[in-house]
Amino acid sequence: MKRFWRCFVFNDLHLGINPPQICPTCKMKNAYLEISSEEALKISSSKKIEMDKNVFLLSIHKLAVGKEFMVTPQEEKVEMLLEGIFENEARYGLKFCPCRLTTKNLEEDLKLIYPCNFLIHETYRGKEDGECWCGLFIRRRKNEWIDHFLGK
Repeated sequence: MKRFWRCFVFNDLHLGINPPQICPTCKMKNAYLEISSEEALKISSSKKIEMDKNVFLLSIHKLAVGKEFMVTPQEEKVEMLLEGIFENEARYGLKFCPCRLTTKNLEEDLKLIYPCNFLIHETYRGKEDGECWCGLFIRRRKNEWIDHFLGK
């Protein structure tokens, strides 16, 4: 069962079965203690961080660095999907995938926060030209993957 953890040095929050061994912000070892969801909510709501589409797009590209997938080069499609992601955030409070329907069950819907775990879906798995359901992430072709891995 996932629980909330807070770094006692920097108040970074972590949701998981176990806390990180090292805080990614302050680099302190064993700095996390378990906290209630109410405390996590108070901490997270006090740290209001706005994120615009360009910053989010950059984070999506960073996610793909060194991986077998990449962001689709179709710029119009990327823009349309970002609009949907941010519209879902405005509507539901979370950046849900624009291609998936929420169930109103928070535990189930957490699986739909963008990006979803598309690596296990039939649209991606086992296909040379696999992609996530909405098509924002696509599998790199073998030559692209080798060139990307080698930094070319």
